[in-house]
Amino acid sequence: MSRAQFAFAAHPDAIADLRQLPEPVRDQALLNLHQLVHGERVASRLSERLEGCHKIVLGAGDERATHRLVVQFRDAPPDSKHSREVYLVAAGTRHEYAVYRFAQNRLGRTGLNTPPPGADPALEARVREAQEARVRAATARSARPVRARGQGGLAYTSASPGFAPTAAPRKAR
Repeated sequence: MSRAQFAFAAHPDAIADLRQLPEPVRDQALLNLHQLVHGERVASRLSERLEGCHKIVLGAGDERATHRLVVQFRDAPPDSKHSREVYLVAAGTRHEYAVYRFAQNRLGRTGLNTPPPGADPALEARVREAQEARVRAATARSARPVRARGQGGLAYTSASPGFAPTAAPRKAR
């Protein structure tokens, strides 16, 4: 087995997104994330409001390309043994661009709070700090791992913020 080339991190709500994916798509998503971390997969660049993000196309069975992962490649925290990390921003259906809207909201890039291209570097820094503060706050609210009884590993709960069963998907017209 190859060594990981990147660290991995995820937005707390992106973990809930993964749990809500249909099982075959979730399995494919986890495999693709594993391949990204090990440098065995390439993701496609996104533009405009999601500049700096990348997408991975998912789908299973007769329904190909129905879901997406949105990730960022960014600097890893100083205490990491890796210099870069794969950061999962969102996972979900492509229908009506839902996954991209989730990613924009989580990154604070709704267009209302994004500085215009070529804006003052101080303004860009303030916007970036505000976005990072929102991510830190969401991380602080997320459920903490709980030690599994009788096992050395961790057990995770579905009590994460934003985790709720989704309604049945609407059919396209």
